[in-house]
Amino acid sequence: MREDLPKVHAPALVVHREHDRAMRLRCGREVAALLPEAELVTLRGDAHLPWHGDGDAVLRAVAPFLGIEAAPAPAIKPDTDGLGELSVREREVLGLVAQGFSDAQIAERLVISPHTVHRHVANMLAKLRLPTRAAAAAQAARAGLL
Repeated sequence: MREDLPKVHAPALVVHREHDRAMRLRCGREVAALLPEAELVTLRGDAHLPWHGDGDAVLRAVAPFLGIEAAPAPAIKPDTDGLGELSVREREVLGLVAQGFSDAQIAERLVISPHTVHRHVANMLAKLRLPTRAAAAAQAARAGLL
């Protein structure tokens, strides 16, 4: 593919999350560098699939390239609920925990192992200083994640 990319003479947008767990950022940079008319947009987060994590950020990045207007980014409010310490994935897992999903169901939905979900839940509880999944679900509800 590397030898074919320089032959592509069409506008291209390479959108890559800075901590993508499936493909390192250097790979996105390499693709953008090899395409003569490419622009690289780096987004925050670690999700590989664009519909996981902050999908609105993907839409805001792609809209100008397509010549359409995207909704503005939401105003950042102060972190009064403690959720600011959570990673994007931990917030995603918290939302699913709050909806009543089990570790196995969350794993299937996010295409990760149940052990990884268990670690995310444990890390989330530690960061939020909460004793149980139920307490985390209540915190998520108060924060408007449901």
